Amino acid sequence: MSHSSARPVAAPKLAYRNVPRVLFQLASRMRWDLVVIAVLCLIGLTLRMSVQLTELVLMEGASLTVLGIAVSVFVAFRNTQAINRWWESRILWGSIVNLCRHWRDTLRSLLGSQGDAAATQQQLLALQALLCWLLNFELRGTWRRDARQGADALCSRLALPRELGLQQGLMHKADLIARLHRDGRINDWGRDALLRSSESFTNALGGLQRIRNSPIPATYDVFIRLICWFYGYAQFLNFANRGDVGEGIVLFLGFVTAERVGAYVENPFDQDGSSFCVPMDSICSTISGDLLGASDPLAQLPISRDPSRWS
Repeated sequence: MSHSSARPVAAPKLAYRNVPRVLFQLASRMRWDLVVIAVLCLIGLTLRMSVQLTELVLMEGASLTVLGIAVSVFVAFRNTQAINRWWESRILWGSIVNLCRHWRDTLRSLLGSQGDAAATQQQLLALQALLCWLLNFELRGTWRRDARQGADALCSRLALPRELGLQQGLMHKADLIARLHRDGRINDWGRDALLRSSESFTNALGGLQRIRNSPIPATYDVFIRLICWFYGYAQFLNFANRGDVGEGIVLFLGFVTAERVGAYVENPFDQDGSSFCVPMDSICSTISGDLLGASDPLAQLPISRDPSRWS
């Protein structure tokens, strides 16, 4: 007897052919920075030639070396914190995936999968999937049109208002658990099991909201950006004085870009679904498939597995 098995899905991997897309995303976000860099370089070269200066210097020697060390330390710290925020967000979303599966299995063991129990179980699973999409929308501050339509359809199936908020959904979930216990469908132990699962889910979404609502302080952000620009421009002028204009531009652009990459990764819930963000659409689609089945519209959304474009 032959047994068919599902073909394993390869892990997302950035293909070399998509490197230009990532660079384009970065350049698109940095478009005004690139314009200012070009203007500053042009001004420096024009001044040096127009007034026939032998040198145009902001800082040099030991002072520039000390500043370079300070800039490297600050940029490294900033980017480390940004990556930590991104990784913590991904860990929290991973825990939400596991909690949703645990929610499904707990309901199945408590209610069974026959008759009215199956309908009640399906209602609670649909509500859990809806909560994950509502969290996605809240963190991103916007939504995909097809995902929003699927979420609205899910609200209609659950007899809930289409503009349901995340907190209203959580309270409705608590009411359903209380109703199950009041009707004798679950005992005290079952209610505690469902409430503990809900508590873990609430803790995870609270962690994601904390990351979104608590960026690195603006004063620190402005300070690092200013010293990167000052140091980069000082290096450009020093290299230009030696006739190495191209190398100066590359150094200037390199320090500014390093600082900007940290700033972009710092917010893992960006709106454009680019390589800077956590793949929330893909995660929510996976959750929908786990809870509602692979045929559910929210599980069949066109989701990219290319890390250069998550949605």
